[in-house]
Amino acid sequence: MTALRWVCLSDTHFGAENSILSPLSSGFPTVDPDGESAVLTDLVECLRALVSCSADGGRPRLVLHGDVLEMALAQDNVAGMVFERFVDLAFAGPSPVFDDTITYVPGNHDHHLWETARERQYAAYVERRAPGEVLEPPWHVTTMVPSTKAPYPEAELLTALVRRRSASPVRIEVAYPNFGIVPEEDGRAVVVHHGHFVEPLYRLMSTVRTDLFPRQAPGPEIWDWEADNFAWIDFFWSTLGRSGDAGDDVGLVYDMLRDPAAVGLLAANLAGAVAGTLPRWARPGARLVAPSLVRRTARSVARRERADPSALLSASGERGLSEFLAGPLRRQVERECPRLLGLDVSFVFGHTHKPFERRQTVAPFGRPLSVFNTGGWVVDTMAAAPLQGAAAVLVDDRGAVASLRLYNQGDDAGGYAVVLSPPVAEHHHEFDDMLRRRLDLSSPPWTSLSRSIAAAVARRHEALPAIVERGKALAARPRRW
Repeated sequence: MTALRWVCLSDTHFGAENSILSPLSSGFPTVDPDGESAVLTDLVECLRALVSCSADGGRPRLVLHGDVLEMALAQDNVAGMVFERFVDLAFAGPSPVFDDTITYVPGNHDHHLWETARERQYAAYVERRAPGEVLEPPWHVTTMVPSTKAPYPEAELLTALVRRRSASPVRIEVAYPNFGIVPEEDGRAVVVHHGHFVEPLYRLMSTVRTDLFPRQAPGPEIWDWEADNFAWIDFFWSTLGRSGDAGDDVGLVYDMLRDPAAVGLLAANLAGAVAGTLPRWARPGARLVAPSLVRRTARSVARRERADPSALLSASGERGLSEFLAGPLRRQVERECPRLLGLDVSFVFGHTHKPFERRQTVAPFGRPLSVFNTGGWVVDTMAAAPLQGAAAVLVDDRGAVASLRLYNQGDDAGGYAVVLSPPVAEHHHEFDDMLRRRLDLSSPPWTSLSRSIAAAVARRHEALPAIVERGKALAARPRRW
């Protein structure tokens, strides 16, 4: 009989003010790490109910695949304390929801957790080398499937946060950028990735390198993609926003990009600052050119995959997904686990904040893949964005996959409901039957979660204009150039 074995969640952005899982203060919308998030409480109650419906009553492994801690736009202590609240609900007490091992697959907003883990891993390797022995260069990825020869490193900060609040011996291991679930029974397999490499923006350094030196093509392997771009990803998306007061202002700029008038103020201020550093004769030209460059950059950031309201994946995103699946992912599979090429493989990613499920043909795998997106928990628009939402992707002991759609944004509270998405595989599977038979999504705690989400989304839509107006007021302060 089928049994739930893995639960995949992503893009919780714990600590971000625009995450509906972060508790907000009662006044100006800032995160109150000592507060309560009704959405987070209800979500964990739903996960507990989900786990209790499994046939064998065992605890599944939690897979957190990226942007779980907000390390780009929140301070470490705030993100950590909100994560601890999740730990209180899911792991503390006599009946933890999940297994004592958590697999963490970092994304772009928490990429630094991978950097610290791999540096400790390399330091341990150096300690084992004899004096005078040649050292290998640092590696930038883990194996897709852990083994005794290549165990996953520990995310020590996260493990410390868990153990500070829970007596259970929880260990958080880091896999990056791909994590494979390969049941002993042949037939199905699952690959989990955060999803940032689907966007060209996160391969910018590879592109720049090729533009500068056209005779040097980008490397084809997954470690080439990461080795070229890790510093860029880590700096801009995982450390810059934690740089003291300046980092707080980075977060404010990010919110202000939603408002053309706010972008105009920022552009004018930057133009004046740039002009002040130039010879007097060049200042008028700088004041003309710099605002245009700022607006162009703002439009580029706003066109990121998660900010496109018109499609689940843009044309660029579709190309990026196909390139990733048929390129570095396929090569890693061929090298490490070639039998996957003949299996029914499911690919799970997040990053876009727009959940979906579908079949996709990728020639090297021999058959279509089932593609699942877990969406996200951030609300960063001033009006409802119906494609944005979140799902939990569930995997059973045989590698069958189901998507539990937890919400999509709506215009009114009555439009929110938790639903089990239709199967996308060519063949029906017992796992889907079991979930539909045992889950009553029309009653609490599922309906309670929907009400909490509706209220939290509405509050974020109301909060963003206030945040933008605050930024405009700060940007409008007179300056001397």
